[in-house]
Amino acid sequence: MIRARASQLLALTASSALLLLGVQAAPASAQVFCNEGHSVDGAIWTEYTQTPGVQASLGCPKSDEIPVSKGGGARQVFEHGSIYWSPNSGAHAIWGLIGDKWGQLGWEGGSLGYPTSDEVRLPDGKGVRQVFQGGSVYWSPDTGAHPVWGRIGERWGQAQWETGRYGYPISDEVQVPGVKGVSQMFKHGPIAWSPEETPNPQYVQARDLYLTPNSSTREGGLQEAANLLPLGGDRGIVVVRGYIATDNNPVNDIIGNHRQWSTDPAAESKVTVAWDTETGRVGVYVEHSCVHDPSSTLNGCRDAKPLVRTAHAEVVQDDPIPQNEYWVEPTGGGGIKVSISAVNSFVGVTGYQFGDLGRINATWYLTPHGYDDKNKSFTGFDITTTKDKFPSWEVLRYPRLLDNADAPQAKWQGAVWQTHVRDLQSPQHTCTRNTPDSQDATMACTG
Repeated sequence: MIRARASQLLALTASSALLLLGVQAAPASAQVFCNEGHSVDGAIWTEYTQTPGVQASLGCPKSDEIPVSKGGGARQVFEHGSIYWSPNSGAHAIWGLIGDKWGQLGWEGGSLGYPTSDEVRLPDGKGVRQVFQGGSVYWSPDTGAHPVWGRIGERWGQAQWETGRYGYPISDEVQVPGVKGVSQMFKHGPIAWSPEETPNPQYVQARDLYLTPNSSTREGGLQEAANLLPLGGDRGIVVVRGYIATDNNPVNDIIGNHRQWSTDPAAESKVTVAWDTETGRVGVYVEHSCVHDPSSTLNGCRDAKPLVRTAHAEVVQDDPIPQNEYWVEPTGGGGIKVSISAVNSFVGVTGYQFGDLGRINATWYLTPHGYDDKNKSFTGFDITTTKDKFPSWEVLRYPRLLDNADAPQAKWQGAVWQTHVRDLQSPQHTCTRNTPDSQDATMACTG
């Protein structure tokens, strides 16, 4: 559709202009509205008078048609917005917060270009969107107006736009310091893109170890996985695991996992819970237990006790029930609660001196970290736990894609060092960490 005014065509006749610029439906005669002396005609007149709601929303014209340099377009200003026209986009009204956002991005000269649609009410009845040559702007009452385009827009669309697991955008694209790519925060999680992004091998390793049906386990261990949680924004695989660390304590050396902090998905632990944040799949793995004491008749390993999904795992218990219990549930806002009550494989073995110490009890709350404008980071989790003071615990996140091949493959979310094995009989304590992804995962504990 073209826009033909005598002032724009200069010496050209109306007929020669149509031949040069293309054929459109015959323009309406110029019409003055509101007795303010500004006439409206052509494609802008059609948009103003024939599109439902536009005239009432825009109000009276406050200017005549104004030529726009980019693409041979034009605009006309009204009380509450404008109508923009170009040969390639047609005439469309723009106003309100979407119009403000478009203006912040450079109007038709910015990345979005001209509008190619009017505002469209979305299926939820709350939000609206407007399509432009270079992308779209989405608005809802609780998220504001934000543009979506490019590779992030493609990935968001593949996840069913605002009706999918990510929801509406709540930020524009941001450049993350030190990264060539960009990231954008949506209501239920971030989407990132980098020209140098690469698959994360440790994500694959964690998925295969804990979340794949019939995945192999170490001798004597038990593993199971199921889709227990809602679909969510892809923040990678999160692993919560408890282990008895090497700390020069002879008892810990005899019964421990013989390691310290580790980002290796396969690092030995007494119990591990893994969560695929995108699919909602949860995997649980319990190790066999070993006594490394050649002088003892108990030297050697025992197979893990049965693994049971039960809400009873939320109960702080010291009795030697011969089963490992876990419970996982969503907490809203994309977070989860994980409860674990694990028992040593040697419970019930005659002569085992630590058989009456009780169980390893812990409840973890993982809440997606809110948008952090200072750090341009919103990919990690805030962590709170109420747990036994023994053993050690660590929480790690393995992104599906890395910003580049040299990026850290594991992101620390939280870590708590153990006290003494006899503290299994002591009151629990509470530990927290509310920080974006960083290499310092130390949690502050009270009690």
